[in-house]
Amino acid sequence: MQSFKELRSNDCIYVDKTREIYNLASCNKYYFLSRPRRFGKSLLVSTLEEFFSGNRELFEGLAIDSLLPGEWPRHPVFHFDFSRQSYFSTEDLPAILNEILGEYEKIYGRDNSQITHVQRFGGLIDRAYEQTGQRVVILIDEYDIPIINCLDNEALMDENRKLLRSFYGVMKSRDAKLRFVFLTGVGKLGKLSVFSGLNNIRDITMTPAFSTICGVTENELHRYFDTGIRELAEENGWTTTEAYRRLKEMYDGYHFARDLRDVYNPFSILNCLVSRELKAYWFASGTPSHLLHVLKHSGSDLARLNGASVADTILDSADVIQYEPVPFMFYTGYLTVKSFDARREVYTMRYPNKEVERGFISNLLPIVTSKRSGETSNFVIDCCDMIEENRIGDFMEAMKAFYAGIPYDAETRNEYFYQNVMYCIGKLLGFYIEAEYRTSAGRIDLVLANTDTIYVIEFKVGSTPEAAIAQIEQKDYTLPFALDGRHVVKVGANFDPATRTLDRWIIVGSDR
Repeated sequence: MQSFKELRSNDCIYVDKTREIYNLASCNKYYFLSRPRRFGKSLLVSTLEEFFSGNRELFEGLAIDSLLPGEWPRHPVFHFDFSRQSYFSTEDLPAILNEILGEYEKIYGRDNSQITHVQRFGGLIDRAYEQTGQRVVILIDEYDIPIINCLDNEALMDENRKLLRSFYGVMKSRDAKLRFVFLTGVGKLGKLSVFSGLNNIRDITMTPAFSTICGVTENELHRYFDTGIRELAEENGWTTTEAYRRLKEMYDGYHFARDLRDVYNPFSILNCLVSRELKAYWFASGTPSHLLHVLKHSGSDLARLNGASVADTILDSADVIQYEPVPFMFYTGYLTVKSFDARREVYTMRYPNKEVERGFISNLLPIVTSKRSGETSNFVIDCCDMIEENRIGDFMEAMKAFYAGIPYDAETRNEYFYQNVMYCIGKLLGFYIEAEYRTSAGRIDLVLANTDTIYVIEFKVGSTPEAAIAQIEQKDYTLPFALDGRHVVKVGANFDPATRTLDRWIIVGSDR
């Protein structure tokens, strides 16, 4: 449920975040919060709306009830939810603004001399303040969707940006009449001028005090959902301890600040407890089209995204439509903070959990190769059997056919492209895989391992597999695995730029 009133009125479980809401309301006027989709932002905004509307009965027994004794003031609240439209045409944004402004004009009236959206918004603030004697609260959910949703239509994006820039600018000129302003979205949009236009807007996206304001912490999972998790365990034949472990691997791992407090994905947790199955609920709820758009324009090496380092200043201030993949993946929930080097002020980013990693890779492979998702899924299943049975020769033959079937104009053919495809397939196989594996002598193109064999793979483009094997041996790439106990196999492969697929390969150390 995204409605706090509905949730509380129906005696549902509510993970109490009202202490953080008390801190928000007490410390500042303007706030911005970025969180991934379906992470509880809309419920948070709904909770703020009921709090500032003075509906204290909904908060009985919650933390904020004891923190604010006495009568709560009732402020006029304007709630703009921009997730209600797709924004594929020039009419969509004006239509939403007309609809929302019209709803509040029924309450506070309208001056017919105020024609534009900007004039009507300013007039509403003035009249609400004058009629109630209370300063106005403005809540804007998904403030950036009208721009993010049209990244591939630059003209429409610019038109929406101009309208929103002037619309949000109304708040600066009415500062004295505002009690509280709260915006949510994917991230900062530098050219929108919201963050430079509003006085002292505080971005709490990566603030430790608010790192768990959305989502479910480990303690909250045990406190509120233990009964459901015991039922999940019983349904699947697990112990309760095992059920908690599986939930953690699948849905935990988000960190939104340098304090590294773990947060579970609330959407996936709730769906899992309802269906009593561990599945990719969050990823299945929406195609990451914006992310794929950014990755396409950035030409990223996929293997380097997981484990990427990014400076604090870049992550905190990045404009999310500038095609910087790591900040964009953080703000949209596909990467998260895994460590922070305070001396260098650098974050290390990784996939949060199994749900995100597998979902991301499985969605990306059909895009990179221009193949149907069903086709890539069946291919991965066949390859899984080959690697499990150490049939590396059959695997290379299958890869040759797979590359040959990629449409000619699907992607620029360079070493990164071939490596990205191999990396995606390896990840989906469920085995250990690492691209650009670092050793003291250099970087191994690909390391793929099952329970008994490690494959050290080096690629060449327009060269020979003999040259690839020579590089493995000259730089002693097998040395890091000498004490592992598993059999080590060297694979040298060459891609032919003319045929655009694997040309030849040499396998050293395998009996298959």
